[in-house]
Amino acid sequence: MLIGYQGVEGSYSEVACKTFAEGGAYAMKGHATFKALVDALVQDEIDYIALPVENSTSGPITRTIDLMKYLEVDAVEEIYVKIDHALISRNPVDIDTLTRVYSHPEALEQCHAFLSGYPDIEVQEYSDTAEAVRMVRDADNPTIAAVAGSHAAKLYGMNIVRENVSDNPFNTTRFLFFRKKSLERLAGTNKTSLYIETDHSTGSLSEILNIFKKHGVNLLNLTSRPIQHKPFSYGFFIDVEEGTGETLDRALDDVVRVSRYINILGTYQKGKIPSYEKVMTNE
Repeated sequence: MLIGYQGVEGSYSEVACKTFAEGGAYAMKGHATFKALVDALVQDEIDYIALPVENSTSGPITRTIDLMKYLEVDAVEEIYVKIDHALISRNPVDIDTLTRVYSHPEALEQCHAFLSGYPDIEVQEYSDTAEAVRMVRDADNPTIAAVAGSHAAKLYGMNIVRENVSDNPFNTTRFLFFRKKSLERLAGTNKTSLYIETDHSTGSLSEILNIFKKHGVNLLNLTSRPIQHKPFSYGFFIDVEEGTGETLDRALDDVVRVSRYINILGTYQKGKIPSYEKVMTNE
């Protein structure tokens, strides 16, 4: 079995894949972009993919969830990864000598307050956190650095200039693992993700939310996203706290009747949020 992720060895996505694969015979393969990753799943080149869908600091990761709107896929597992960003250089340096820092856009956003404290350092987006570390390692420039996990610094033999540079010391990313749509229903599930488009009439979203309330289905998350080619029209990603039981089935039957489009993206077991004991704050 092959699991795909975006990035290179040492990325947080790879960390999530290792957790998913624990105890199983899985191989892992990195991909340059999220689009290439999703295409590989659709084309049966890989069996599962890992997508970061939400971060506790920066919120929904829209560049990934938007790819899943109209695909026939199943989310089969939810995994939370504690994000411990570090400032990483090739050799020991004084932070004040740095002129440029590279990392994935999401990582840079999660360290915005810290990086803003060094106005002379230019921030540059890069394809992946670990890829940024590898680029800094291979560059002959002592004034550049990367933001990535400290595990990536160890992997590539790099120097940690400053640990714990996330603005939020409880920084955590939620990953969903997808496979192609299957008739097989997982056992022991208690959470469902779906994407819905309404007819945008007055009260249409409220009607859907009231259906879940009527059936006693608890909403955990609601994210609105623009619909392509329909300016200022929106679809909704929704997570509900309910499994494959009759309660959810009845609610979804009612939702289908009042929706223009609905895609059940998967029903799975809720992931375990990491312990935050002894978390160090960024001072």
